[in-house]
Amino acid sequence: MQQIAVGALTLYELFAYFFIYAFFGWIVEVAYHAVTTGKFINRGFLNGPICPIYGIGVTAILLMLGKHVDKAWAVALVGLAFPTAIELITGFVLEKLFHNKWWDYSNRKFNFKGYICLQFSLLWCLAVVLVVEVVHPAVHWFASLANDTVGTVLVCICAAALVADITVTVLQALKLNKKLKEIDGAAKAMRLGSDVIGKGIADATLAVEDKLEQAKQKSDAAIDAIVKKMPKRLLKAFPSLSSRVYPDSIPLANDSIKRIALFKKRKKAQAKNKKK
Repeated sequence: MQQIAVGALTLYELFAYFFIYAFFGWIVEVAYHAVTTGKFINRGFLNGPICPIYGIGVTAILLMLGKHVDKAWAVALVGLAFPTAIELITGFVLEKLFHNKWWDYSNRKFNFKGYICLQFSLLWCLAVVLVVEVVHPAVHWFASLANDTVGTVLVCICAAALVADITVTVLQALKLNKKLKEIDGAAKAMRLGSDVIGKGIADATLAVEDKLEQAKQKSDAAIDAIVKKMPKRLLKAFPSLSSRVYPDSIPLANDSIKRIALFKKRKKAQAKNKKK
């Protein structure tokens, strides 16, 4: 693999850089959200410690720069345009495939349909300049430590793990959509019950309120039962996730997650009190 050329890189370097930078990207995402949220969140679309968008981005930038990698203006220009394009295309494709919006910059200035925004594009530019000028020389040295046989074996192992992770994650995303559909059905049932009960508001307001509360509790219980069986990592990894098909389901699922966590906390506290 170290003898096969792909543009300015060898085939081994292409794969090695992809996995190294995809791992670095995952670390950056986890660290950023640990600072902003105060807790660990396994960021990224995949389950493993890897964010492929970073690996793809850096290796593609290195290929595009080629012999111009030492020119700051070229690095800055490519660093601004390419990551922005990748983020736009990835966000659009993921939404079309899974009918969910995995991140949303709509609340930021100078954004385009929530997929990209000027603030993050400039941050991508600075990050690329930092990576190419400071980080990459060390990464190049580290990747060159492995000989052709060892390097090929390591890259193949990582590739196999990546394929397995993608398969599992896609199945999780499809399961998530299925559970969102069930939550949407439970919510519709609650709204239907509210409409039926609402017809008698003029005659028995208190009775109606009681029935509405019962209907809500029944709906909450049904949603909680669904949420307990659904993959929740993607909801935690993408706090701004939204669904085009079931727009009400994700907020309901997040409310249910908080409700279940609160119930477990209270139950734990009661168990401690009994021991005392």
